Amino acid sequence: MTVFRRLGLLVLTLALFAPSGHLNAQNAVATGAADIPLAQPVPVDPRITTGILPNGLRYYIRKNQAPRNRAELRLAVNAGSILEDDDQRGLAHMVEHMAFNGTSHFPGQDIIAFMQSIGMRFGAHVNAHTGFDETVYQLQIPTENPRVIDRALLALEDWSHNVTFEPEEVDKERGVVLEEWRLGLGADERMRDKQFPVLLKGSRYMSLEKLVAPLSVIDARRAAS
Repeated sequence: MTVFRRLGLLVLTLALFAPSGHLNAQNAVATGAADIPLAQPVPVDPRITTGILPNGLRYYIRKNQAPRNRAELRLAVNAGSILEDDDQRGLAHMVEHMAFNGTSHFPGQDIIAFMQSIGMRFGAHVNAHTGFDETVYQLQIPTENPRVIDRALLALEDWSHNVTFEPEEVDKERGVVLEEWRLGLGADERMRDKQFPVLLKGSRYMSLEKLVAPLSVIDARRAAS
């Protein structure tokens, strides 16, 4: 874990894949809403190991038995479009895209090439999304080779503070982000235009839906491909 000494205030989630959906049924006991202490933190599943490193990075680790020899790594950064100033609109999502276009240890498309070399595919096994309050990067990797795990952790570190933002790559990626926005226009977008001003009335979130919501739909489609 030494590669994470400089990450700062980030959240790292590492978990081996769980078999499809089993949380303890006994924990899902119906309770009246009035009986729930809203100020009390939501308890962490006792099967999850959690802690905070000296640099402030919080980690969560859970072991599962199936599928075997696979791990899912996620880096959740507590920053999204809500933090943008008016002259920065769209930058949070652009930064997420640029993370796949060159970092200090993975120049150019080397992160994608690394994943393909171990049998993983972009979209299905390596992806990211940007929302109002977070940017999340995710990797699914085989665990038989310790060097693969080390390289995957190094990719997460690079995504946190070592993206290179080469000017030519920035220019190329502008069109990709705009095309994602264009593809997101449609019935879902029109419904959000009606819903969000009501659901988010009086908050800054209300003015961000046009930039984030369509793009999150595209990210979901890409992840499912």
